[in-house]
Amino acid sequence: MFATDETLKAKKGIAWLIALAALMALIAIGLAVAFAFNSASELHSFAAQDDKEAIEAASSNKPTVTNATTQVINLVGLMSLSADDAVQKIGHGAAVQDEAPMSSVGFTNEETVVLTDEKGDALSGTPTVTLGFDGNGTVAAASYSAPTSLLGYGNLSFSDAVEEFHIVENLLGKVGLSGVEEGSVTLPDRKEYSSYGPDRKTLTSETYTFSGSAQSGDLPYSWTVTLTYDYDEANSTGNLANTVKKVAVSIMRE
Repeated sequence: MFATDETLKAKKGIAWLIALAALMALIAIGLAVAFAFNSASELHSFAAQDDKEAIEAASSNKPTVTNATTQVINLVGLMSLSADDAVQKIGHGAAVQDEAPMSSVGFTNEETVVLTDEKGDALSGTPTVTLGFDGNGTVAAASYSAPTSLLGYGNLSFSDAVEEFHIVENLLGKVGLSGVEEGSVTLPDRKEYSSYGPDRKTLTSETYTFSGSAQSGDLPYSWTVTLTYDYDEANSTGNLANTVKKVAVSIMRE
C-alpha cells in the first residue's frame, strides 16, 4: 500500500507534536530544577539569617557593665586634709552623718559622710565615705562604699564582677591607686565566700574581702575591697533582682 499525501502529512504532524511535547517536557524539567534550586537557596538564606539572629540574641544576653550613674570619690585626694576640707572636696552633697572615736592605734576618730546628692539604690542605699583622722586631725585613712548598680556592675554575678569585669582593680584605680594590674585579683574557692541556709542548698550570701598594697605616686598604701551580695530579700520574694549588692574600698597610708 502506497501512502497518500494526506497520510504523509498526518505522520509529519504527529512527529512534530511529539517533538514539541518532548521540548515542553524538557522546559518543565528545567523550570522544576531551577525552582528547587531557588527554594533551597532561599531556605539556606533564611536559615543563615535565623542563625545570625539567634547568635545576636544570645550575645545580647551576655553579662556586661553598664554606664555608671555615680562618680567614685578619689580617696587619695582626701589624704592629709582636715575634716572640713575633706567634706568640701568630696562634694556630691556630702554631709557628716556620724562621728565616733576610733580605738585603732594612730587614729583618734572617724566620720561617716553621706553623699546626699546621689540618688542611691532602693535596696542597697546611698554611696558613703568614711574618714579616719590621725592625731593631727587630718585624714590618714578613708573608705568609699556604694551599690554596685550605681557603678555599672549591678547585672553581674559575683564571680563575673570579680574575674571577668575586674571590679576590684577598676575601683582601686578610681580611688587614686596604681600598681594593681587588671586580672591580678582572683577569687578563692567558692566555699570561702559563699554562705548557705539551714538546708545547705539555698545560697544566702556571697562576700569576700580582697587586700593588698598599691601606690599613689611614690607613696605606699594598703587597701581592702569588700564585695557583698546578700540574697535574703531575693530568696524571700523569689526575685533575683532583689539581691542587695554592695562594694566598699578602704585605703590607708603605710
